[in-house]
Amino acid sequence: MSLSLTRLATARLLSAGPETCKRLEAQVLVAIMKAEWSHARQLLRLRLQMRLAPDARDRAAIERLLNLIDEAEARGVPPDP
Repeated sequence: MSLSLTRLATARLLSAGPETCKRLEAQVLVAIMKAEWSHARQLLRLRLQMRLAPDARDRAAIERLLNLIDEAEARGVPPDP
């Protein structure tokens, strides 16, 4: 994918509505269950940047998840079978 196409796709994602937010959050859960830490972290950061910003409570939960991901990655937690 070219750089301009990547930027266009990212811009569309960041300006998307609530349905896209829910889909992105579902993808985060799948990535966490598979212990794909970098992918989960990337998705959570995207969620924080979206036009439909999370409220303070959701933002705190996302920050907590990012901290837990860092801890799990540092411990070398493997994916569930």
